[in-house]
Amino acid sequence: MLAEASGRSDAFEAASELSRAAEFAYRRDLYPIASEAAELWLEQSPDDLEALALAAALAVALDQPGRSIAVARRGLARPEKAERFVALFVDRLSGLNPELLSARPLEPVTAALAREFPGSSGLLALAARVALGAERYDEVLHHANVLLRRNPGDDAAHVIAATAQLRGGDPDMALARLTEQMALRESVSLEQNYAMLLLENRQPREAVSRMRELRRRHPDLPELTLAEARMLRLLGAVNLAEPILLELFARGWEVDQVRKELGGIAADRGEWLEAVEWHAGIRSETLALAAAQGLVRAFVELEEFDEALAAVLHLVRGYPRHTYEGLSLAGSVMQSAGRPREALAAYEEGLRYVPDSRQLRMARAHMLVALERHRRAVQAMEELLEDFPRDSEVLNALGYTLADRGIRLEEAHGHIRLALELSPDAPAIVDSMGWVLYRLGRPEEALPLLEQALAAFPHPEVAAHLCEVLFELGQTERAGELLRESLKRFEDTALLEAVQERYSR
Repeated sequence: MLAEASGRSDAFEAASELSRAAEFAYRRDLYPIASEAAELWLEQSPDDLEALALAAALAVALDQPGRSIAVARRGLARPEKAERFVALFVDRLSGLNPELLSARPLEPVTAALAREFPGSSGLLALAARVALGAERYDEVLHHANVLLRRNPGDDAAHVIAATAQLRGGDPDMALARLTEQMALRESVSLEQNYAMLLLENRQPREAVSRMRELRRRHPDLPELTLAEARMLRLLGAVNLAEPILLELFARGWEVDQVRKELGGIAADRGEWLEAVEWHAGIRSETLALAAAQGLVRAFVELEEFDEALAAVLHLVRGYPRHTYEGLSLAGSVMQSAGRPREALAAYEEGLRYVPDSRQLRMARAHMLVALERHRRAVQAMEELLEDFPRDSEVLNALGYTLADRGIRLEEAHGHIRLALELSPDAPAIVDSMGWVLYRLGRPEEALPLLEQALAAFPHPEVAAHLCEVLFELGQTERAGELLRESLKRFEDTALLEAVQERYSR
């Protein structure tokens, strides 16, 4: 399609063909191809805002901030069309794979453009949202304050500024800001966001009370009812959230959104058939991925792996733009089904779409370990660590893999120590630290860590580690008791059986 389009002699016809080619590749997450088509499209139509917005967004996806800024400048150059370009740019960014729409490549682009084009309110709002995601709270406040100087009653600007103040460590100032604005005018948006900030500030009772009162005063706004139900679910008050959601469902309001919430509640309770029923009824295109994820989770728990794969196939056939996510889901199904080779193939195919996907690269590394391709697994984890040097999951995965192989133990200890500093409450990392200490010949230090890990994270692998350390320390009675309990408790007992065989000789 791309070659055919670029060879057209008629400029208008060529531009139309190239726009279709770019759109086709963009919706399938084939960003290098989409970018090439968008650039050719721009050659045919240099001032086309659609082409400029797509090319600028794709440059972000391909980690080309300089190119993104250069293209965006062209879209922002004419003040009368600047806001239209920003709206198109935001729409294109929102359609990118979520793994690529992180603050890391996007924040320098939006910050530079906001400084260069401070007259664009849409651009300032975008830059503020991106800076919030990047935890650059001073930048958020700067952009929000520029917006508020133009329009002191801009609710969205007050909310994002308050959120930045709260997350930046000044909750009193954040709440005071919204309280002051609510005193000046009635605003459902301000009140709703005030309740959400209370929740984020660990004031759940006050947050729910505020939301309930807001709903009482505005019974004609069912979105407030849904917001309250979500808040209650977030707080673990499912028994209160569920009847509210069922009432909304009976009234026929935002049925698919409500189905998603009720399906999530059923899954949280382990009622997998009910979860299937709720998710299977979702028809909204915007919730297609969420519905497929809910179905896959439920079918995997029911060990209906063919049904899970059918849900993935239905997603990809109906919505080709979710091909990447579908491959990721298919890999997870194969992994759960004990088919590591097929899981690895799915993950590697997904990486053809998004080569820098941290999620898929990590999943591929784990599958390489499962297939005992340890050298490749370690290499894959080392490459991940180069790109994510302070990622506790990556550090732990590499450290544990080395420790479990009994190689480069001091290096493994260093990786796991840093991971534990970054995520001190993660039981999997606590287990890894215990295991590497044991491998280093320090079982006395390993014991309390493994006990802590098993208490927080009952898992057969952790139990096997603790049993082995107990046997090595001569606590054979306790080790044997734990081993017998664990063999009864867990389904996957291969590691436990290996420990039993080793120490029963």
